[in-house]
Order: sequence, then C-alpha cells, then structure tokens
Amino acid sequence: MIDRITENEKRLDNALESVKKLEESLELFKSNQKDIRKLNRYYGSKTWFKDKEAYEKKEINQIKAGVLSKDAVWNLDESIGKLITEMRRIVDSYK
Repeated sequence: MIDRITENEKRLDNALESVKKLEESLELFKSNQKDIRKLNRYYGSKTWFKDKEAYEKKEINQIKAGVLSKDAVWNLDESIGKLITEMRRIVDSYK
C-alpha cells in the first residue's frame, strides 16, 4: 500500500510540474502572438524582398538576419502548426 501511495504521489508531483511548465509556456507564447503575426506579414512582403536584396548586396551592415532566409519563418510556422495539432490531439484524448 505504501508503494502504491508513493508511486501515485510521484505521478501527482510530475503532473503538477508539467502543468505549471505548460502554463508558463502558453503564457509566453500568448504574449508573442502579436509579434508572430507581424513577422508573418513581413515575411515574403515587398519590404522583406527589398531588405533581403539590400542585405545580400551588403548595402546594409551585416547583422543577424535569419528572418531574411527562406526557411526561418516558414519553419517557425510549421513548428507552431505541429504544436497546435499535438495540442488538439491531447485535448481530444480528454473527451
């Protein structure tokens, strides 16, 4: 009986910790939604192409510019999509 209680106490502790971390992560993600939307509007826009061209021609100082790559923002969106799919699957498993 003591082993059963101890095992379930560990499960409870682990579940509480994972819920706490998920809450923190969701809050951080929610706080970045506005910036993510702005980033998506910028990516592939006329301004983005102009900035990319200027960067490639070294008309601007070489700075960190992963946002000008073809894959960075697209990969971010793919990752978000996969997380949304996984969250839906998890939610559906609680029904």
